[in-house]
Amino acid sequence: MKKINLLLVGVLVSSLTFAGRRDESPRVGTGMAVVKANATSYKLFYKAEEAADVKVQIFNANDKLVFSETIKKSAGFIRPYNFESLAEGEYTIRIDNGSNWLTETVDYHAGQFDALAHLVSLKDGKYLLTVADNGEERLTVRIFNNEGQTLYTKVNKINGDFGQVYNLSQIEGPVTFEITSKGGASRTLK
Repeated sequence: MKKINLLLVGVLVSSLTFAGRRDESPRVGTGMAVVKANATSYKLFYKAEEAADVKVQIFNANDKLVFSETIKKSAGFIRPYNFESLAEGEYTIRIDNGSNWLTETVDYHAGQFDALAHLVSLKDGKYLLTVADNGEERLTVRIFNNEGQTLYTKVNKINGDFGQVYNLSQIEGPVTFEITSKGGASRTLK
């Protein structure tokens, strides 16, 4: 009988220990993301475990500092950055929160349609195509297989941001997306 009671106490203690762990909040990591907001600006998303002074710096392709600001005691923010007065080219956005350095590079091209279109390869043969706020627009999306054969064509009338997931799991080999605006600007994405 003592063995059974001892065993039950052991199970109870184990259950309480594991139950206590389930109630703990998951830790939030520190990270950043930069997305194209429109033809001349980007949005910076930042999240950290603890609030701290966060220094945001933007460097051009020659590692010359073109912008810097410090955001006081922040654990997270979303900030727009306008590149309109900057020359076209590659820029590095760097964040320093005192314990971590995070960087992301953007390729800025003012007002060009092709800078607004992005293709992300998801798992299981799916692709996410996004075009940032391009106003009222008519976008033609064409998808080609590896041999250049047209697999898909559709004209989309949009007003603002566009996003579509394409399921190409039945297609073998690489595919190419071609996005054309009503003005004739075109972008090929692989």
